[in-house]
Amino acid sequence: MTKRGNRKASLVDRLANLQPRGIVPSVKIPGTNDWVHVRDIGEKYNAKKAQESFFANYSIAEIVDYRQLIPHTLPTGLKLKNEQLIDKINRWIDENDWNYIEGGEHDGSWVHASYPNRIFLGDSRTLPIRGEVSETVVFPVARNDEDPIGLACHLEVSGAGTRTNVIPNMWTHYDSTRKGRLQAKANARSIRRQKRWAEYQAAGKIKDQTKRNYAIQTLKAKFLSEDILKDNVAMGYDMDDVEMGYDMDDGPYYSDHALHDD
Repeated sequence: MTKRGNRKASLVDRLANLQPRGIVPSVKIPGTNDWVHVRDIGEKYNAKKAQESFFANYSIAEIVDYRQLIPHTLPTGLKLKNEQLIDKINRWIDENDWNYIEGGEHDGSWVHASYPNRIFLGDSRTLPIRGEVSETVVFPVARNDEDPIGLACHLEVSGAGTRTNVIPNMWTHYDSTRKGRLQAKANARSIRRQKRWAEYQAAGKIKDQTKRNYAIQTLKAKFLSEDILKDNVAMGYDMDDVEMGYDMDDGPYYSDHALHDD
């Protein structure tokens, strides 16, 4: 009687006769996400294979030339700040009409028409700006007492010597600094509080209780309207389109004659 298959063979013999398959990729296993994707859509896009097929007929020189045409991404982070710093330094030097000395005894120095018969020392910084690309910026340096007009630059060291800042010698008005702006706002708030307090004190001296309460409530509404107007202006609202909840023209508020008893 002829044997059918290997039903009579032992389990050990059957396992020994199995062909090794190794690791089966998920795309070959029915029911997996990859298998379903290939079944419904087709094989996944392979960027590496597509690139290899695209450049299959290109020579090495042609590939190099083609890469030069590929736009690069904009720098970010520290490299972007370095590029912006270099642009600011170059713009500062160009706007102030500095002349660079190249070659000779004073190579790398600077001269300016506002300082005749004077030569300023130069400094430079080389900073990474994009990928492996670095750029060198040169600029004149001088102390503030050497540059009273404020045309050159100076170096400020911070972070315990770990960082050097290039600062222009421009004269900065105190009111345009952050500290100056904060001081101006504080002064304005102080003047506004003092003025309002004086008006409250004047209203509180009215002997007639009804008139006194009316004057105080009118002041509160007036000051609230001023605060709302100030906030709306600060937020950039067009005040022609803003309807105020309190209109000073709707009714009289306290005046000088209302502060005194009849």
